Formats: sequence, C-alpha cells, structure tokens
Amino acid sequence: MIYKNQIMENIYLKNNTLFSIGKFSEGYGYFKFFLKRHKFIKSCLDIGCGNGNLLKLMKKKSKYMGIDANAGIYKKNRDKKIKYFNNGKQVDGFLNKLNKKFVIVTLMDVLEHTDTFVDLFKKSLEKSSKFVMVGLPNEDCLLSRFEFLIGKGIKTHGLEMVGTKHGHKHQWLIQFKKAKKILGDIAEKNNFKLKEVNYFITLPKTFYKRIIYKFILFFTPIHLRMNNFCLIFEKK
Repeated sequence: MIYKNQIMENIYLKNNTLFSIGKFSEGYGYFKFFLKRHKFIKSCLDIGCGNGNLLKLMKKKSKYMGIDANAGIYKKNRDKKIKYFNNGKQVDGFLNKLNKKFVIVTLMDVLEHTDTFVDLFKKSLEKSSKFVMVGLPNEDCLLSRFEFLIGKGIKTHGLEMVGTKHGHKHQWLIQFKKAKKILGDIAEKNNFKLKEVNYFITLPKTFYKRIIYKFILFFTPIHLRMNNFCLIFEKK
C-alpha cells in the first residue's frame, strides 16, 4: 500500500517506510501515522506500554489501557489508565481475566522480550475486535551486523546485558521473513490477516552523512537496511 509522504516532527513516512532523522521511538511513529489513516479507533490495549507514549496520541474520549511488566527500562507513568506488574506471569494472569475487547491491540517491541515469542501475540488476537499492531527489531540490519563485527557488540543480546534485569534482554534474534511467517500463520488460524507491513530506518543527523547513507541504502534490500518493522493484522 502506498501513502503520500507525511511529515511529523523529525520523522517522515514515504510509501510504507518510516524514516527518522536521529533516534526516535518507532512505535510512537507507527501508531501516530496509523491513527492519521484510521480515525475511527475508539479503544486501544497497549501491551508493553512502557511509559505510556501511545496514550498521548489517543483522543480524549477514546478508551486506552496500558499494561507492562515494568523492567525498569522506562520511568513509570502515574496515569490511572496504565497498570504495571512485577513480571510477565502477572501480565498473563491479568489478560486471562480481562473480558474486554479493544479496536486495536499494540505490541511495540515486546515479543522479543518474552520466553515463547508467540503466546502474548495469541492473547492479543483474542483481545482485539479489529487490529493488532506488532513492532519488532530487525536483527538482519546491515548496520547492526557491521557494528558487531567491529567490536561494538549488540546491546540487547551481548555481554553488555550482564547484570541487567531480566526484562531488558531480548530473548530472540528476530529475522523479518521468519517473524512475518510465524505470526502470519498464527493470525490466519485466528481469523486475522496481515493487512500492512511498515519499515523503520534511522538516518544520521548530519546532512552529508545522510546523503551517503541514503545512497548506500538505495542498493541494499529492505530486509538488510531497516532497523525495525511493524506488522499490522486485521480481523477478517
């Protein structure tokens, strides 16, 4: 699906790729552009909400619920619409008892932190009446591979994680094609279909570096140049 270029803060959407000049919360960007195209979203269940960034994007009359097994990555949001739990098991227990459905359920950079990768996705399909949005890191990213080769390590997987809390560490190395296939098959079995795929690419802040980087990206397949991707599933 192709959209007109849309500008927002230091990011822009071209076709189905979200570009950020410097670091930016990709989940926030995905969701904001999604709401621009789907203005009827009246309710959102934000699983792994962190500090509740997506709440800022919802209209005042909309219903929002954010839940997170706080790993200390973000500062807690004191808003009553957000619930924090001590661990993933408590989150699972809460979701099992939750009888409500939401127009959209979001899982922004969440599944890679879980033990099974797929269980929380299955629960999100149960709680959605229309959409499920999943954001994931792309471990095939050429820039990340290069940084690893020159000794910078992988912050979410490497020995840099020694001494950090359990929730900080990624449990899985995510490859785009495999993740798309695994989650797509589960969605089909639960009467959902993959509606849309968006990509996220971080560009250097310096203008001349940005030009060089774009030139290199032009000759690189999308699965090697994106930093992150977003899968949007829709109920059939």
